[in-house]
Amino acid sequence: MNVKGERRTLDVSDSIAIQAFNKAESVLSTLDSIVRSSGSDNYHLLILQDGCSGSPETEKYRSAWTQTTQAVDAWISRNRDHFVSVRFDRCGKNHGPYRTAEQLISRALERSEAVIFSEDDLIFERDAIEWFERTLPHPMFLRPNVWAIAGESRFFDSFRHSPCDTDISDALHLAESHKLIDRFVYLEFVPSSCFATTRSKWAEFGETRGITRGDRAVVDRCLAEGKVCFWPVIARCRDIGMHHPLGYSVRWKGLDHMAFKNSYIVSGILKPSSGELTELSTRQKDALLSQFTRRWELLNT
Repeated sequence: MNVKGERRTLDVSDSIAIQAFNKAESVLSTLDSIVRSSGSDNYHLLILQDGCSGSPETEKYRSAWTQTTQAVDAWISRNRDHFVSVRFDRCGKNHGPYRTAEQLISRALERSEAVIFSEDDLIFERDAIEWFERTLPHPMFLRPNVWAIAGESRFFDSFRHSPCDTDISDALHLAESHKLIDRFVYLEFVPSSCFATTRSKWAEFGETRGITRGDRAVVDRCLAEGKVCFWPVIARCRDIGMHHPLGYSVRWKGLDHMAFKNSYIVSGILKPSSGELTELSTRQKDALLSQFTRRWELLNT
């Protein structure tokens, strides 16, 4: 444990919780991006690696699982002093992504009031931690119908396509001129890959998140119960793992599956801002989706 005088004490520090399994390279990229993210040194870091034994393809994953364990151990030895504390646990058997996530988040919230959760294939922008710190105490997040805060964005996603320079220039101009880095929206689903929440809110949906296909079950509950998630218009995190050969998406959908995320406008390429966070109107949201998202969806069909 490394506690400097300027830091918050152990009792009030929040947690960053990383779920891992068998993707050594991608989880190291995630962890490295967290170290680079401003303010991450004020947090407890918890990593939970799902077990290999008992999985449908134990022997296929065993070597990669061992390599991931060794890679994370080595990474911790180099970066332990960056955080308030570091804890790396390994499950004795395979629980799958949903139960592992529930165990990890619940464990983190035993010692923290809030947690930032991420799977092992997210890249945090340098202001990602600051985004979560700004939103967790925000009155619009504290509303009882809001369950979580997303790090990714539903805007400026070109899927598997490569946007041209004109596409990027137009999007950047709009993002800067309308100060979209300070805007947020509510959407009726919680992303599976990365989100932040508090102990009290997790108590409402955590058990659901841990069942088979728990990410989908949480979305179903959002739609049925009027629950929402607090999303940035400008992404603070990027998903890079949907086509990893050992990843969950490839396992179920194959190497050539169409789903892909390509966030070509992220906070790291915009000027930082400390302005007030304000909600995007429905009209503004629909206009952004039509101009910068739906045409890519049509190309993807």
